[in-house]
Amino acid sequence: MGVDEPLDDESWSARCVARMVELDPLLDPELARPIAEDMCSRPRWRTMKPADAADVVFHFGSGKTAKPAL
Repeated sequence: MGVDEPLDDESWSARCVARMVELDPLLDPELARPIAEDMCSRPRWRTMKPADAADVVFHFGSGKTAKPAL
């Protein structure tokens, strides 16, 4: 897959879940999956990179600036 090619929904959701688990290692990926899938279905989130979307969710209201995922 090229750098500019969009991810399919399954890949986007999987990467979002992976980032959520990076941010909270105690998080059960199966609990995060429905959230990521819902986010994937919404244009506001889907236009973001999956790791960035996960960062926004985790840091919402905390005043923290999300660090870009590598």
